[in-house]
Amino acid sequence: MSGSLWMRLVDASSMSVFFFFEYLLARDVYLHLDAAPGGLATWLLPLALVLGYVTADFVSGFVHFLADNIGSTRTPFFGPVFIRPFREHHVDPLAITRHDFLEVNGANCLISLPVLIGTWYFVPIHGTASLFFSAYIGLFLFGIFLTNQFHSWAHHPNPPAWIRRLQRTGLILGREHHARHHTPPFNTYYCITSGWLNPILARTRLFERLKEPLRRVLEPIAGKADEVGGVQE
Repeated sequence: MSGSLWMRLVDASSMSVFFFFEYLLARDVYLHLDAAPGGLATWLLPLALVLGYVTADFVSGFVHFLADNIGSTRTPFFGPVFIRPFREHHVDPLAITRHDFLEVNGANCLISLPVLIGTWYFVPIHGTASLFFSAYIGLFLFGIFLTNQFHSWAHHPNPPAWIRRLQRTGLILGREHHARHHTPPFNTYYCITSGWLNPILARTRLFERLKEPLRRVLEPIAGKADEVGGVQE
């Protein structure tokens, strides 16, 4: 176990609250399945699952891209909590495998809470659209929760056999797939939930095209990038 006592309390509290509201949202979706007329729920929920998982993959890549390239590790709060782990990960890729479940996944629970609580509180289910939206957000955020765990397993030298089988199917991030991100110049294949979107984003060079405009906007707020994996200027 690593991390300060304060950060471990934050991680544990965030994870507990996250699962509590995920349960409340899932319960509301289940109790309001009849809000989708004519049996629409039989395809609405699988669609929400797929779209939520794909969205989680994209968001994981976008956040990973930002943390690798924009902002300083010395920026208050966000620097040490969110940026530094990504930068240090390029120095010691196996460090994530030495962290326990709480430390690996706590931060993702914390950043998900505003969206999760806001959806449960402000978007009551009263029809097909709100049913789909609540299911989509719940499944999307659960995908975000799983992202760092999948990332850790992709670096683990010997994950359990059932994890290796999931990786081979492509349902979760695989070791060989993710290795492309850790190949110089370290500027592609940022998505770390399933990695499904990486080939598309690499071909379109979306993140590379966004890098300079985002740097100009965010650098005055987040600071100039430093550490390994950031912009070296």
